[in-house]
Amino acid sequence: MKLEAFRDQLDLAEKIILIIFAVCTILGNTLVLIATWRERRLHQPNKYFIACLAAADLLVGMIVEPLKVYYSSLNDESAKAMSIHLCRFIVWTDTFALTASIYTLTFISFDRFFKIRKPLQYKSRMTTSKSVKIIFTICLISTAFATYAATPDSGRNYGLVCSPANFGEIKGYRYYTFLAVSAFFLPTVVMLVMYALVFVIVHKRQKMLRNGELGQTCNDQNQRSAFLQDLKTIRMLLVVVGVFIVCWGPEFIFLLFLYNYPDFSEDRSLSYWYLFFAGATLAFTLPFFNSLCNPIIYACLDQTYRAAFKNLFQQMMCRPSPRRRQVPVAIELPPLRTRQINIH
Repeated sequence: MKLEAFRDQLDLAEKIILIIFAVCTILGNTLVLIATWRERRLHQPNKYFIACLAAADLLVGMIVEPLKVYYSSLNDESAKAMSIHLCRFIVWTDTFALTASIYTLTFISFDRFFKIRKPLQYKSRMTTSKSVKIIFTICLISTAFATYAATPDSGRNYGLVCSPANFGEIKGYRYYTFLAVSAFFLPTVVMLVMYALVFVIVHKRQKMLRNGELGQTCNDQNQRSAFLQDLKTIRMLLVVVGVFIVCWGPEFIFLLFLYNYPDFSEDRSLSYWYLFFAGATLAFTLPFFNSLCNPIIYACLDQTYRAAFKNLFQQMMCRPSPRRRQVPVAIELPPLRTRQINIH
């Protein structure tokens, strides 16, 4: 009875947290998309990738989190009677948002490496049309991945999402292993390698800056300022990647633990089950936290986004009323003869 009461408290806390997360996620990522649309300074190919990331997070806040709260409010009988089409829709949306986020972050790491290594070629090759094509390709891959995940042939256990989880009879080991490797571990390794290469190039460039090997001409000064601006962007993206790993890593590790240790549900002490359910709740809630973190990171670490957000807030809070044009008052001058008399 104590364990059941503890689980009820966890469910209630999870619902409240998810509602807060959903509201903050919708507001924050909508702000990112509006700022990208309205601010000309954000009309750059690399900023469009961040907008794609915000769109995936917005999908989580608008659809996945509300449906998660709705499902958590159902009792066991209602959950079992839940429409399989709704279950598949939840799985599709969740998988699409995850895949779009991770592959967008992965390509951003390639984008930063290319820009740091060959800044002059980057401007001519990475155009707006090319960035749109890349985003379309990412969405196409995410759609294919999510569609396969939502089909019965994928081996995915819908019980993890749409019915009370019976961890002793979990199926779909191949699917979740493939998901963990292709949608988390492999992209994470790629991102870490790319940013490690970026770090090597940055360290070399900073050493050249200190030694004055980059020159002092006007063109060199522009390259120096652009390089320093790229450093700030890379720091921000490293924080984004780090938060992504911290938020999504526990869930995939937890799932792999369930499959590799199927006998974990044998009789254990009460304290073990307290820790287990608390850890499971934390592991499956952290990914939703990731969706609201990115706008906060942009506002804190990126000067361009911070200025764009500030302008938007100023326009919303104190929008100036349109000025009425004042009709110029005609000044009537005395006749020329009268003015001449006054002068004499």
